[in-house]
Amino acid sequence: MSNTTKTSPKAVSRAFGMTAVLSIAALALAGCGGEDPREEENPQENLDPDGAEDQGVAPEEIAQNEDDEVVADLAEIEDAIWESSMDQPSVSINMVAGLERGHQLFGYAPEFFEGEGESFELSVTGELEGDSAAVLDYSPDFQVLSFGDDAYQSVEAFVFDYQAQVPPEVEPEVDAAELDTALSAAGEWVDVSDAEPSVPRTPAAVLEMLRAEITETLDVGSLAELDLESSVDTREGQNVWVYSNEEVELAVLADEGSPQLMGLVLPGEDEDLEVTVTDWDEAGTPEQPEDDTVIENEQLQQILNDLV
Repeated sequence: MSNTTKTSPKAVSRAFGMTAVLSIAALALAGCGGEDPREEENPQENLDPDGAEDQGVAPEEIAQNEDDEVVADLAEIEDAIWESSMDQPSVSINMVAGLERGHQLFGYAPEFFEGEGESFELSVTGELEGDSAAVLDYSPDFQVLSFGDDAYQSVEAFVFDYQAQVPPEVEPEVDAAELDTALSAAGEWVDVSDAEPSVPRTPAAVLEMLRAEITETLDVGSLAELDLESSVDTREGQNVWVYSNEEVELAVLADEGSPQLMGLVLPGEDEDLEVTVTDWDEAGTPEQPEDDTVIENEQLQQILNDLV
C-alpha cells in the first residue's frame, strides 16, 4: 500500500511539478515556509454493466447470424483492443473498487481515509486526450478539467490533495480549513497545468493505467497466457465478446476490426475493480471555466504568502 513517503509502483505519479502544487507541498513540509462546479452529474451513474438478460435483451437476440456467434481468438485481437480504443475520439469510463485499491492507484496514504468509506468511484469522460473531465468521489466536489495543455482542479480537490500529502507527524503551518476558505473566496478552480494531478485526467490516461493494472494484478504479459472461457453477450445494447475465468473478465466490442474495450473486472483483496466503458465516439466534453473563476499561479502564490 502507498504511504506518505513512498508511492506504490503502480500509482499515478504524485510528484507535484514546478509551480502551483510545489507551493502547496512546501507549506506542509517546510513549517513556516511560504514558497512555494459546477458539480457535474456522474456520467456513469445510471449505467447497468450487467449482461443481456439484465438489460432486457433475450439471449437468442444477441447473435443475428452464425458469424456473430463466433468469438475472436483473444491472442489475435488483444493488442488491437487497446490500439482501437486509443484511436477513438471520445469515451466515458467508470471505475469502482475497494478503497485500498484506490490508495494503490492514486497514491493516497491509507491512514488519511479512516472512517471515509470502503470504496472509491472514478469517472472520466470526454475526448481521449483532449477536453475531458475527471470526477472522483473521495470528496463531494473532486473534479479535474482538462483542455489540451491546460488543466484545472476544483478548489475542494486541490485542498484534498494538500491534506492527503501531509504526513501524520507533521503539523502544517496552514490547516486545510484556512486554505479552503482563502481559495474559495478567490475562485472555483486552481490552474494546475504545470502539475501532475493525483488522478488520471483523460480517458487515454485511464486506459493506459488499466492495461498496466491487468499486467501487474495477474502477473502476465498477455491475457492470452491465461485459460479464459469466451462467450457472446451484450453491453449497452451492443454485441460484445467476453473472455473470463475466476480471475478476470474482459468484455470488448464484437468487431475484429475495432474491438474497443467495453468492460473489465479484476480481483482485489477487499473488492474487485470493476470498469464500465460507454459512449464510444459520443461522450460529451466539459465547458472551460470562466476566467474570473480560475486561480492562476501568481494569485495562488499571493494567497499562500498571506496565509503564512
